[in-house]
Amino acid sequence: MKKIFFRNRWWIIGFSLVLILGAGKTVQASGITEGLKATIDQVISVVTDPQYKDDRTARRTKMKDIIFPKFNFLEMGKRSLGKKRWKERTPEERRAFVDVFGKLLENSYANKLESYSDEKINYIDEIVKGKYAMVKTEVVRKNGSVNVDYKLIESPSEWRVYDIVVEGVSLIKNYRSQFGKIIHNDSFEALMDKLNAKVKKLEEGEDSTKDGNEDNNDKI
Repeated sequence: MKKIFFRNRWWIIGFSLVLILGAGKTVQASGITEGLKATIDQVISVVTDPQYKDDRTARRTKMKDIIFPKFNFLEMGKRSLGKKRWKERTPEERRAFVDVFGKLLENSYANKLESYSDEKINYIDEIVKGKYAMVKTEVVRKNGSVNVDYKLIESPSEWRVYDIVVEGVSLIKNYRSQFGKIIHNDSFEALMDKLNAKVKKLEEGEDSTKDGNEDNNDKI
């Protein structure tokens, strides 16, 4: 069962962002969880709105406008590149990397959200430690369930997601492993080329499930 979920992690991550429809049990939520729910509710309204059904460009733009403010792409970029490699980059390289990495995440989410079904989610717990928090959830599907944990960091205006952990597998650690190998075997420039190429494919609407592998969105 777990192998199925690992192959479909991005699918699950995407659907966990539309948990308001058919939501299951929920712990008493603080402003952190409520903030996440508010974002999800807005995403649902776009995904299910008939006016966007045949207008992919408008739908994607609307979805990104909702998703972008809820994610701390700078923090995600720093962690995915790794402390040592982040320090080695110039300010210009850092900005370029965070920009393309943010676009990769945005488009990957949008791809999955656009084909959502009636998954349910149970809020299991909310843990807050200083400026860090975790919202623990359980996504329930017809063929089983999977744990999805959102890690958030407090910003001046709100709490923002900086990592998602599916069945114990960290999205950021997964990317850090990939990025590290590419930089080690080739160069940072090669990594940027790969990221830009991946984003271009996603923005052009290339279906990552065409080859039967629904986990392609977190591969570059």
